[in-house]
Amino acid sequence: MSQIGVPAGGFTQRLARFALEHSLGGMPSPIKDVSINMMINAAAAALAGAGQPESLTITQFVQEMGGNGKCTVIGMGLRTSPVNAALANGAMVHLLDFDDEIPGLDIHPGSVIFPVVMALAEMNGDTGRDVLNAFAVGCEITGKLRRMLGPPDSPGRVASVDGIAGAVGAAAAAGRLLGLDQDQMESALGLACDGAGGNQAGFASPSRALWNGRAAMSGMSAALLAEKGFIGPRQAIEGPGGLLDCFSTGSAVDQDEALFRLANPYDVLQPGIILKAYPCHSASHSAIEATLQLVQQYQFQPNQVESVKVEAPAAWLQAMPFSNPVDGWEARSSLNYVVASTLLYGQPLLEQFTDAAVQDSAVREMLDRVTVALMESDRQSRQDSGRLASLGCNVSLWLGGGQEISHRVEFARGFPELPLEPDELDAKFLYCSRYILPPDHIDGAIGQFRNLEDVDDVTGLASILGG
Repeated sequence: MSQIGVPAGGFTQRLARFALEHSLGGMPSPIKDVSINMMINAAAAALAGAGQPESLTITQFVQEMGGNGKCTVIGMGLRTSPVNAALANGAMVHLLDFDDEIPGLDIHPGSVIFPVVMALAEMNGDTGRDVLNAFAVGCEITGKLRRMLGPPDSPGRVASVDGIAGAVGAAAAAGRLLGLDQDQMESALGLACDGAGGNQAGFASPSRALWNGRAAMSGMSAALLAEKGFIGPRQAIEGPGGLLDCFSTGSAVDQDEALFRLANPYDVLQPGIILKAYPCHSASHSAIEATLQLVQQYQFQPNQVESVKVEAPAAWLQAMPFSNPVDGWEARSSLNYVVASTLLYGQPLLEQFTDAAVQDSAVREMLDRVTVALMESDRQSRQDSGRLASLGCNVSLWLGGGQEISHRVEFARGFPELPLEPDELDAKFLYCSRYILPPDHIDGAIGQFRNLEDVDDVTGLASILGG
């Protein structure tokens, strides 16, 4: 061992061992609550996505592909094969940008891991505790492998990190539920590496959802093939031509250090997880809340606003490049739009990100008054116990008569620093599911999630989510 706590063997081999052996008994108590919150959030996002035309298209596709129909497609009232369910549900969770995110890593583990564990648990009648174990392990492997690929702003970063790290994490979670042995788990991780990939050309289009759906499908397929004896490549992560060779954009990776950091701490605990309060890019949420607080404090009307200036860090401006969005997809990644819409209608809801809403004449007029600029303090970074720094946003408004008002918000609700309370997350689930599930099913789903560790068979929960 090169470090205390790091077992001997190749990186992929040791990662497989972690996937098989780590369990809730060895996890800090907060990981259970965070994992449950992430699953409630993922289910909510999928139910919101289920009503979109793109989800109907995906559902039609998986129906036509056929397969053993034991696994629920969320919100669609049908069952399909486990790999098809992983594809459809993963896509629906990520479709509307309402899913989770690990800050600083630009990755959405819940949208990849949740569809995998729910489909397999439904197929095999697994317990809630089994699901929690597999989910936590899959998310942790996803986060740590994502770190090994280099920071989000690395030169040349064009690949979908969800499609890379997420696929391997999904294979680990699936392999855990399938009861793979050490050799089979190594094969599963290797096969997932073979299927990992994806670019970001579809960033502001419905195809963004398929990054995560395909990652879930790829990881599950890898584990199912390994279970049946298909042998995957060894050292598929660390070896020549492996995952790190192909996709890492940073300096040489210290693999022993990466393994030592597994669950030490968990990425969903440190830096933490964003469970979004608003259905749009997380880089806009501080600006949304700064705008909401200005409206609440000064009680002005939209027609009093003469001009608006939004100041944000460079990384957030890069993440939200659409100053004049033409449709709902671009609007989710437009600081200009979300601030204009918030001034007119208050807290952004799903309804504000339709094509019709973006082209509304009042919105277009307000949009013309909004400018976005680089925050002056952008280069003043800080570190806090390893937590990635966030610089927030500043919103300034000029009202009639020359009055200038401004407000800065560093961390928005739903960020690790200001997490959603359980009742707020339950309200999000209600909002997203209200047109899909009857009230008793909504209450039943939330109740089973909240007591997931004591659920003997998650088949009933999965069935409820089907609508």
